[in-house]
Amino acid sequence: MKPELIFTPIGGLGEIGMNLMVIECGNDAIIVDCGIMFPDNESYGVDVILPDFSYLLKIKHKIRGLILTHGHEDHIGAIPFLLRQLKLPLYGSSFTLALIKNKLEEYRLGRGISFHEARLQKKVKLGCFQIEFLQVSHSIVDGMGLAIETPQGMIIHTADFKIDADLYRGKRVTLQKFKEYGDKGVLLLLSDSTNVEREGKSLTENQIQKELFKICQKSNGRIVFSVFATNIRRIEYMLEIALKLKRKVVLSGRTMETNVLIARRLGFIHAHAAKAIINIKDMRHYRPQELMVVCTGSQAEEYSALWRMSQGQHKYIHIDEQDTIILSSKFIPGNEKAISRLLNNLYRRGAEAFYENVADVHVSGHAHADELRQMMRAVRPTFFIPVHGEYRHLVRHGKVAQEMGIPKDHIFVCENGDRVSFQNQKARRVDSIEVNPTFLDSERRGDIETMVLKDRRQLSQVGVVCVVVVWSGRQQRLMWGPELLTRGVILEEENKHLLERAKKQLQSLVADLSLSKQELSEELRLQTRRFFKNEIGIKPVVLPVMIEL
Repeated sequence: MKPELIFTPIGGLGEIGMNLMVIECGNDAIIVDCGIMFPDNESYGVDVILPDFSYLLKIKHKIRGLILTHGHEDHIGAIPFLLRQLKLPLYGSSFTLALIKNKLEEYRLGRGISFHEARLQKKVKLGCFQIEFLQVSHSIVDGMGLAIETPQGMIIHTADFKIDADLYRGKRVTLQKFKEYGDKGVLLLLSDSTNVEREGKSLTENQIQKELFKICQKSNGRIVFSVFATNIRRIEYMLEIALKLKRKVVLSGRTMETNVLIARRLGFIHAHAAKAIINIKDMRHYRPQELMVVCTGSQAEEYSALWRMSQGQHKYIHIDEQDTIILSSKFIPGNEKAISRLLNNLYRRGAEAFYENVADVHVSGHAHADELRQMMRAVRPTFFIPVHGEYRHLVRHGKVAQEMGIPKDHIFVCENGDRVSFQNQKARRVDSIEVNPTFLDSERRGDIETMVLKDRRQLSQVGVVCVVVVWSGRQQRLMWGPELLTRGVILEEENKHLLERAKKQLQSLVADLSLSKQELSEELRLQTRRFFKNEIGIKPVVLPVMIEL
């Protein structure tokens, strides 16, 4: 009897980011991707969020390798943290592995790790799994989908993809390999859900390039082009534009410089295009209209190159009138206010800015609804699990699959920790596992407990009141106080009368009660919260501070 096949998402389902899934069959298992997620506005003080590795450690004896689809942080960013606990061979494309090697060097973790470069039309055998990497278009070069042959049948994982019919480097990425697998029969399709809400097809990269050239051609000053440092295809095109317009290019931002260097070494940026690049220190020898800056900071990340320019803090580049700023990326949800502030600051310095809302300077790397339908027509799976998206994206993608003829009971909308079993051409849900992401704070050099985050949210919403008293341990009575200090509750200078009333009320309460030190501390906390609730409608965090003599 063939062993049961089990699919378990650890991250990336019900959210954008932190992608990690486990596929098990008998005594073998593989991991697909291992990414981070960036925090939202409610994750106070959190720098990055990691998947829960508990289940991986539980089944570590079965895991044959970590398979990587592409080099975006939401797919590879958590690898150093996993490798600290579990040494695994890594499989991926040349550019993906190069990014990971660079990352592991920063963490001093590269030694002892085996890297296996995936090649098209060459299969990798890991235990009972046989894997072929399938080329896809995405907003990073060298992105790969996966064909995973298992004892129970074929799994096709699209990874992050879009369908772009334009030629790139003389060839076209098509769905031909996906169709070939569809003709043979596919048990399960896992497909990218990010842009399922957008009907039709996405713009092609060539359409974006035409718009970028038009904007650059009209610019009378310096051009500052900000883009994700992994979008090598677009960066190379900007180098080509610079050559056509007889401009020199300076790179600004550590990740930009590193990724361009890697791309040049691997041949993803042609040597001819790279001729446009000069050292940032040499830009003083050129007039603004002879320069282009390619930099990081399209999401207004604090201290990124573009952020420093907007603040007038960049060592070499000062934004002036006539400068043209291009933000060639999507406004990631949660970053809108920061990007808006950045744009306003750039306009205050006299620049003109182009971004997704006002010009076709960006196209997503994720398929729109019609492209998702094309993929389903090519693969024709028996079962379907939408992946990579918030819960509403997964549900909507499931409905698209129904429209395409996949029966409702063959579609599984899952969240992290859910598990689906496949055996003898049948599928069913099995017991889920508990997954608890890890919140990292670089300043603390460790993870943050959920209760700590809850406390931080509470402090941000209601503020804190310290109630200070002096207690005589020998006499078992209050000697001085209480005094009240507030932060984030009221403006003390304008509300002295309120604090005096609170102080008198607490003094009166204490005088009438015979309490132990611990009882007094708790009573002060409760009565202070009650006072502020009655007076201003909020219950602040109250910290009794008892100084004992």
